[in-house]
Amino acid sequence: MKRFPTLVLVLLVLISSVRSQVITITFEGMLNGAPVPLDSILVMNLTSGGDTTIYFPNNVLVLDGTTGIAPGNPSVMAMQSWPNPFAGSTEVALRATSGELLLTLQDATGRWLKSHTLEVAEGVHRFRIGCGQPGVHLLTARQGAESRTVRLMAIEGQGDPDLRHNGLWASGSAKDNRSLFTWTPGDELRYIGHATDVGIVHSAAMDEVPVATATRTFELFAGLVCPGTPTVTDIDGNIYPVVQIGNQCWMAANLKTTRYRDGIIIPNVTDNTDWTQLTSGAWCNYNNSPGNDTTFGKLYNWYAAANPLICPQGWHVPTDAEWQQLESALGMPGSELGQTSFRGIAQNVGGKMKTTTSWNAPNHGATNESGFSGLPGGHRDSGTGAFTTIGSYGNWWSASESGVESAWRRVLYGIMVGIYRDAYYKRNGFCLRCLRD
Repeated sequence: MKRFPTLVLVLLVLISSVRSQVITITFEGMLNGAPVPLDSILVMNLTSGGDTTIYFPNNVLVLDGTTGIAPGNPSVMAMQSWPNPFAGSTEVALRATSGELLLTLQDATGRWLKSHTLEVAEGVHRFRIGCGQPGVHLLTARQGAESRTVRLMAIEGQGDPDLRHNGLWASGSAKDNRSLFTWTPGDELRYIGHATDVGIVHSAAMDEVPVATATRTFELFAGLVCPGTPTVTDIDGNIYPVVQIGNQCWMAANLKTTRYRDGIIIPNVTDNTDWTQLTSGAWCNYNNSPGNDTTFGKLYNWYAAANPLICPQGWHVPTDAEWQQLESALGMPGSELGQTSFRGIAQNVGGKMKTTTSWNAPNHGATNESGFSGLPGGHRDSGTGAFTTIGSYGNWWSASESGVESAWRRVLYGIMVGIYRDAYYKRNGFCLRCLRD
């Protein structure tokens, strides 16, 4: 009994030591093997909720077991935007002194879009910023000899650029003291890094339970990581990156599963004649070569695509209307969405969806700025069972029938900048993507 107070004291000291632990995480970015500066790092607490964002030029997260997150450098936090990236418009908080303030909005090339001059009082001011077109924009604030710039990443435009003062924040920026984010040892965090290169947004995500000071490097890819689901895993254990396009979250790689999610095997049909006679789900690798599966994924007939269990739980094969929603988010006019032809040519919709590698030359318009990462996986013919067009065409099923024998598909061509929509025979073998419910 006499030892009890001593044990309690030791326990309290240990708890105090853990709670006072300070961990510093330094973030770096790599793009195609070369270092690239990070525009922002979103930090999410997956255990207890809440998030905070670190903005360029800061790239350090300091975690304190007592306060949750250590205070940032005031000069670094002087101007910030959230959400960022954003669709259409975002809100910017700017800490200013009293006097004249000039705000200037430019696109990634430095072209002037909008400016606003006003007299402000000392404090944190709110501004609504609207970007006319998708892409990277630069917002610069000038007051006296001071100049501050923040990069804004618009994933959708709103028509005309807008720059409007929304008044003072009476109690300061809600994010200024990062009060929405707390951390205690043992919490799991998600980091999402963003960077821009030649006007295209790149991102990557990683999850961890921080236990010691470390450097974390993002291997960035084109497009925006879906914050709530940066990856998804199928029943076979294949892991797919997930990209956000508009308000949708898409797999950024072609499906590879050999089983429906209830465990039932999808037949692998290699014989050409057998393939042409199928009226049930089946898959194959291009040229029946497993080597093609690594890069291009599998080819499935529509009967497999139509099975609601082919995608992981919480995911499904997109309908024709959901494909149109993706195309609209990439700028395709509403008048073209329902056409059976190449569409979105003027807006380079197909180019925004194609990877810049793995295609036969010429690969017109390819930027992959959407992050869809469309590959030329070719197809398997419904009439002969022959494999054709790998390297030149990428084909994807929708879940929507267009008749008894046909269903809607999408096609990307290396020599075209648009995306093709038509109805095709269900026995054809095309690639599949899954869309989050």
